[in-house]
Formats: sequence, structure tokens, C-alpha cells
Amino acid sequence: MVVTLVVVCVALMLGLVASVALLLDVRRQLDESRRLVTQLESDLDAALRPSPPASAAERAMRAVVGTAARVRTHGITGMLSASMDDLTTWALEKRPDILQMTAADGTVTIFFSDIEDSTAHNHRLGDRAWVKVLEAHDAVVRGAVERHRGQVVKTAGDSFMVAFRDPVSALLAARSIQRTLARTLDPRLRLTPVRVRIGVHCGRVISRDGDYFGRNVAHAARVAALADGGEVLVSDPVREQTETSDVEHPLEFEAAFEEGEIELKGLPGTHQIWRLVVET
Repeated sequence: MVVTLVVVCVALMLGLVASVALLLDVRRQLDESRRLVTQLESDLDAALRPSPPASAAERAMRAVVGTAARVRTHGITGMLSASMDDLTTWALEKRPDILQMTAADGTVTIFFSDIEDSTAHNHRLGDRAWVKVLEAHDAVVRGAVERHRGQVVKTAGDSFMVAFRDPVSALLAARSIQRTLARTLDPRLRLTPVRVRIGVHCGRVISRDGDYFGRNVAHAARVAALADGGEVLVSDPVREQTETSDVEHPLEFEAAFEEGEIELKGLPGTHQIWRLVVET
């Protein structure tokens, strides 16, 4: 009988020790889990926390957005709503590329280009050979844009839409493209010479998701559509800002149309268009 009680007591003690050990292990695991959760919350907070403004311009932009958000919270809606959405999206995404392309007066210079008779070239050469010509053309355009600090907004086939901070940079890039294409030793472009037409305009635009919209973008596209291969056509605002520019080789212009001001499809009024003189 005594032996049985001793065995039962030992068994109970062993069970108790095991239970205590198990409870301690569970508690340790819970403490470790809490530590991991705390670390994850800290990491997530750091990841979501906006980084400090990199410049005075960005600090000012964030201040404007904060004020706009508070104003909207207190009930101002309607005509300001879409503008505030655009501004908020811009600042929250911290688009340094768009900030860099905007001049001090808030304008952006828009540049459009494409290859004259590109469809006919493609048909004559076939897709495989035409793609090689396009690669050479694209290298020329992108090289000039990069040297003059432009930003390729988008491309479609042989067409480019590019943004520049100022008209001078856009025209220097355009002149470089035309000269390079005329003088190139690239066999792809020597065997199949391409003539590029370029149009440039500057003004205020709407930026969204890395793209640009608005009547001034349409204006630049209309100017480009008037150009012949090898030409760089510009609007009057572009000429006014670049005619007296301080560059090593001055930019010169001549009237593009004998009749003077012309209409541009979809845009009100008449417009003076100028041809950039490019000596190749």
C-alpha cells in the first residue's frame, strides 16, 4: 500500500514538473511572438511613414497638400475637388521626375516627334528590318533627350513624347537629333535614312501617373503634325523664351508659313508657328 502511494506521488510530481515545463515553454513562445509582432509593427510603421522632404520645393508642396486636405475635410468641394486630387496624388507619390520637369513659372515644355512615312518604310523593309532601323532611331532620340535632361513620357512605335524643364533644352535636343540623323555613320540609318519631324510647345499642363494632359499638350501635338521630315517647328511662346538664350550656338528661327498666323485644329484663335534653323 505504501509503495503504491509513493508511486502515485512520484507520478503526480513528474506530471506537475512536466506541466510547469510546458507552461514555461508556452510562455516563452508567447513572449517571442509578442516581440516579433512588436518588431513587425515597428517595421511597418517605418515603411509607411513619409520620408523627410528632400527639398524646399517638396516641403512646400506637402504643406499645400496638407492645407488642401484640411480645407476639403471642412466642406469645400466642387470645382477644387479634381485639382486637389491631382495635387494630392502628385505629392503622395513624390514624383521627383515631374518636379524636375516643371520650370520656376510652373510650365513644362512638351516635345513630340515621329518618323515621316514610317508606315511606308515598314512595308518596304518588312518588320524584322524595320525594327532594327527603329532601334537605331530610338538610340539617337533617347541619347539627345538624356544629354539635355529631358524625360521620355511615352513612346508609340516611332513616336516620342518628351518633357523638358525649359524650351532651350528641348530645342537643343531637337537640333542634336536632326544633325545626328543627317550625319550618322550607323549602317542601319545609312541604308534606310529616316526623316524625323518634331514639334515643341510650352505651357502649364496637368500631370497624372507620370503622364501629361491638357490643351498645351494638344498644342504641342498639333505643332508637330505640321512639320515635314527634318523640320523642328515651335510655337510662339517657345521662340520668345529661346530667341535670346545664352547658348554657345544661338538658336535661330524663321516663319514656318508665308501666311503668318494659322489655325490649329481644335484650338481657338490663330497661332504663329516658327521653324528652328538647323544646319546639318
